Amino acid sequence: MWGLRARTMIKACFMAGLHLFVAQALMAQDFLSGTITYISQDNAFSDMGKKDGILVGDTVRVQRADLDLGTAIISQTSGSSSALVVQDGMDISWQIGDQVILTRPVIKNLSESGSLELDSTHISATITQVFLDSNAYRERGQRSLETSRLAPRYSGYLSARIDDRGGDPQTEGTTSGFLYGKFKIQDMGIKFLSTSVYFRASGISTEKSISSNIYSIMFQYKNPNSHFDYLGGRMYHPQFSMLGTVDGLGLTWLSKRRMVSALAGLEAPLYGSISTSRRSKMGIVDLEYFAWGNIQFGNITEIQNGDLARNYILLGSSLKLKGGIRIRGYSEYDLDPFDQSSSQSTISLTRFNASMNMRIWKSLSGNFRYNYRENVQSLLDTVDTELNLTARHALSANLSWIFKPGMSMSAQASYRSDANARNIQMYGLTMNYGNFTARSFSFNAGLLAMFSYVSEGGRVHASLGKTLLPWLDMELYDELFLYRILGETSFRTRHLPEISMAFKVPGLNRLKLRSRFEQENGDLFYRLSLSATRQF
Repeated sequence: MWGLRARTMIKACFMAGLHLFVAQALMAQDFLSGTITYISQDNAFSDMGKKDGILVGDTVRVQRADLDLGTAIISQTSGSSSALVVQDGMDISWQIGDQVILTRPVIKNLSESGSLELDSTHISATITQVFLDSNAYRERGQRSLETSRLAPRYSGYLSARIDDRGGDPQTEGTTSGFLYGKFKIQDMGIKFLSTSVYFRASGISTEKSISSNIYSIMFQYKNPNSHFDYLGGRMYHPQFSMLGTVDGLGLTWLSKRRMVSALAGLEAPLYGSISTSRRSKMGIVDLEYFAWGNIQFGNITEIQNGDLARNYILLGSSLKLKGGIRIRGYSEYDLDPFDQSSSQSTISLTRFNASMNMRIWKSLSGNFRYNYRENVQSLLDTVDTELNLTARHALSANLSWIFKPGMSMSAQASYRSDANARNIQMYGLTMNYGNFTARSFSFNAGLLAMFSYVSEGGRVHASLGKTLLPWLDMELYDELFLYRILGETSFRTRHLPEISMAFKVPGLNRLKLRSRFEQENGDLFYRLSLSATRQF
């Protein structure tokens, strides 16, 4: 009896130890890592998703080679991808191919593998590795095709928006529709081969026509055991964005400390205005990484009708200094005299960007930028003026102070001038306060003063957001302009109230209804917008 009890106790201890060993082994997994596959205006996207154990709110580190770029937060997840936003107070210059590392270990769920049983007749079981990366695959034991091997997987997003404008009795109301998205198809039946499509389409009721543009249809062959990355098709290459969209071939060689990219192709007009003479474009960029930053050098050549049309060099660098200071610089020099006017020299600086990010104190950070572009004439002829797309000289400064989590204040100042020395000065102050009560209120307010060569004035804006239901968020926004055209004695007013509602709908990442009104000189105009986004 004692022998039976001893054997039972030994077996129980052995089983408990085995369970503990397996649990600790699962807990001690390596941190997950992936790469940035796409960059939008507000987010970066990685190839890690829910299938990898990624959760909304996770913190990840972003690295390039062995350099630490900063910390980001997972804002959205899908089955095989996730969206990243920069953590408050930080500034990351995303690049496709940067490494994303999850800062928490992922615990494998034991229930996925069934219960743990001890089988004396089968002590060692074959370990099956499950690959979640599109570049990896499961080895076939026999010469027979697996149906799952040829089954494609999709990632990307699709967004649609409908706008309706009206209210002016003297003009016809306008309804517009927009559709844009990007898809990446993985596991196409050829190892390491994937394709991506990026497109936009729009239509306006008054024009009774639909305009559709394909920005890229790009094939990529990337073997994780090789240093080379092959691209082909219609592409908007991340290292040659200044060339626009090109139909051609690209090749990238990547090591831990160096990246060399080459591109050759024919320019690809997107809006149907295809000229009889299209330019052939080719370029090469060499980017080397160091512990203190990186250095970039490149050359771009454009040929039209057999003659040299443009040739310029690219120079850039990034420095990491003590005290959390990061300095970046980028410049383009035109070496070809044929595209230049008589007032320009043989070598002309066509573009220069410089920025400095610094953390002054633990809760106070600053950002300073200077941009220069050659031969820019019109400063106020585009709505993108505030994005420095039209200014010849643009200098901006921003200071952000984080009082506590969810509460911050920032001050901005900017100066812009075009080629005719017409100036615009802007000064602003903004406060953000999110989730300051148990009812999930969020508050944002700010003011802005502007002085330009044609007018002067300012605006005051404020918004209040509230979670009404688990599936419904609402935000009230109000904006008031007060301005005066130079030479006039009285000020004009412009009122822009807005109501927006965001719905949580199964199958969609966002469904938003936006109602905006504009009141000026006794006239009331409206704009209704309905948008939906789905990430795969």
